[in-house]
Amino acid sequence: MIEYKEYAAVIEFDDSIGRLHGRVVNSGAYPIATFEATDVEGIRNEFHKSIDEYLNACKEDGVEPRKPFSGRLSVRLGPDLHRRVAGAATQSGISVNSWIMRALEKSVAQ
Repeated sequence: MIEYKEYAAVIEFDDSIGRLHGRVVNSGAYPIATFEATDVEGIRNEFHKSIDEYLNACKEDGVEPRKPFSGRLSVRLGPDLHRRVAGAATQSGISVNSWIMRALEKSVAQ
C-alpha cells in the first residue's frame, strides 16, 4: 500500500502484461483514481499525478473532494458483545467509544 495526501492505494502486478496497476482504496465505495506503470517509481508518480489531478478537478468544478476517511465508523456488535463492551468501559471509567478506540489502537499496534 502507498499513501499520498492521506489517500491510500493498493498496487497489484499483472504478470501477463508486465504492468503494475493501482487503485485508491480509501475514498468511498467507488475509487476516485486508478493508474498503472511498469516500475515502482512510475507507479508512485502516476499515483501522485492521479490524486493531484483529482483534487484540481474538484477545485475547478467547485465540488468537495471525497475525503479519505471521515473518522466515523458504524459497527454492529450484537447484544451480548455490546453488553460486555459497555461493562468493560464502565469498569475502566470511560465511554464505550473511548474503550473501543483503545481496543482498536492496541490491536492495530501489534
